[in-house]
Amino acid sequence: MKPLLLIAMIAGSAVRGIGQVSSPDAAHPFAADLLLGASTIRGGGTWRSADLVVTHTVPHTVGYLFLHRSTRPEGSGGYLGIAATHDWTSRFFTYAAAGGSPSHVSFLPANRFDVEADWKAIQTRLVLAVGATTARYSEHRRDDVFSAGLTYYYAPLIITYRFFRNTSAPGAVRSQAQLAQVAMERSGNLSAYLRRSWGVEAYQLTNIVIPQNVRVSGNTTTALVRKWTTSRAGLDAEIERQAKGSDFRRLGVRLGVFYTF
Repeated sequence: MKPLLLIAMIAGSAVRGIGQVSSPDAAHPFAADLLLGASTIRGGGTWRSADLVVTHTVPHTVGYLFLHRSTRPEGSGGYLGIAATHDWTSRFFTYAAAGGSPSHVSFLPANRFDVEADWKAIQTRLVLAVGATTARYSEHRRDDVFSAGLTYYYAPLIITYRFFRNTSAPGAVRSQAQLAQVAMERSGNLSAYLRRSWGVEAYQLTNIVIPQNVRVSGNTTTALVRKWTTSRAGLDAEIERQAKGSDFRRLGVRLGVFYTF
């Protein structure tokens, strides 16, 4: 199963393209995705971002390089991450990622680590997942997130549910969030997803206002369309609406291009 690359991962989502590694295209094992974004905040203020993801596929493994840059009223900063998905057997695969920001801004983690284990069941249509994320910020703040969920494949649809349990420090504050996503993948033609998350969204580790706000309930709705315009390249478009508490409202758009080589 070829994973649907969800570029929003670097924007903070714990959900990525879920599936085992496909047989690589020997002629074009690399892919590059560039997304530029802007958000408006109710009451004033804007966010701007740039994301570059480079992917390299070899038999049984996909490697990722993530570069993120964002500017907000409270400062500017960058984030660098690496990750890999690996098939261990025909029914078991894992994902691991590490990254960090030297910028010392409040909304980017100084370091972040992710691991996830996935098992196939029910004639490979159902995938069960268990994962963990830890992130540390400046000012001695930290989030530890446990996640569990499942993904069901019914081509061309991919349906995903995740539950997140978070512990925030200082104070050992516990909270939870949920995420549901419906995606469609037609390789070489069109991919799209609609995602809805709600609760205390600590897993959106680079997409929150300030780390303290992981204690405030909210919801986020994201829609992305990815269209191939040639056999090797195409366009991305994403729109996202986020609400936290009674005051914070954000509406964002990201546009991008991708290319395989």
